[in-house]
Amino acid sequence: MQYPDLKTLRIFRYPAPALRAHAARVKEINSFLRELSDRMAELMRQEKGIGLAATQIGWPFRFMLINTTAEPGKVEAFINPVILAKRGKLFEEEGCLSVPGVFAKVRRAEIVTVRATLPTGETVELEAQGLIARAWQHELDHLDGTLFVDRLNPTAKLIVEPKLQEMAERQGAGPSPYTEQL
Repeated sequence: MQYPDLKTLRIFRYPAPALRAHAARVKEINSFLRELSDRMAELMRQEKGIGLAATQIGWPFRFMLINTTAEPGKVEAFINPVILAKRGKLFEEEGCLSVPGVFAKVRRAEIVTVRATLPTGETVELEAQGLIARAWQHELDHLDGTLFVDRLNPTAKLIVEPKLQEMAERQGAGPSPYTEQL
């Protein structure tokens, strides 16, 4: 497993190819994950986020942070997370640290049951609802190479497309992938 340089880590912005990576399972729990967790938590706090997936910093492994209470300082790291069950539906506004300034309503489950391994090696099952359930689903999408803008309905995509196009051009990436779909 190759480890990134913690000093140079940054949150990748749309349309960076790293955001489309399908994360591999973490096979070894070691001290690096605790160091990575601390650095990711720092980046997340700087951007005022409640979640951050390793793919957002260019590390293609199933590792993510969630602020499980939405209170400052309550960030937890999760290894190889999976959703076991979903219940209910909510259609609420979402944003993303990798797509700054873009907000739109996304349909998500209201309640999720998840399983993950903690950096201590302990496996936990948790039930989350509301905002925290949304954060779990959002971060797990990142680990599968999916962005919240991929889940928008056609009308919402039309509304956010100019912002996505501007981001793509700023990054020198050419047209937004949505331009072809509209």
